[in-house]
Amino acid sequence: MAAPSGPGKSGESLREKAARKSGLARVRALKQIERARTRLIVCFWTLPVYMAGVWLLLEERREIDVFMLVYIAIWSGFALDMARRACPGCGRQFFVRNILMNLMTRKCVHCGIPLREAPEAIE
Repeated sequence: MAAPSGPGKSGESLREKAARKSGLARVRALKQIERARTRLIVCFWTLPVYMAGVWLLLEERREIDVFMLVYIAIWSGFALDMARRACPGCGRQFFVRNILMNLMTRKCVHCGIPLREAPEAIE
């Protein structure tokens, strides 16, 4: 049997290696985008808990400043993290087309790349 030819020991060209590597980087970037989206959704789902906490603090005539500041800081951090995520396909903001962010989308608002791709599309 002949040894594999070309730049790599496995016989795959540099272009194939780069495509495979970029496919893995793309999947990794999409997972990070999905995690950022999930964190903000969880933060929205905790809004009733936050409101109940504010209600209880106000009933007991206690300060709510720190409680509000912490919740708003967490929400702002998650929102900024989600808004800054770039699409691995087109390089533009994944969730932001204009000034408003589309929280519910599962694909890039510019190029349409889905958050979860079929395995054969990655190879």
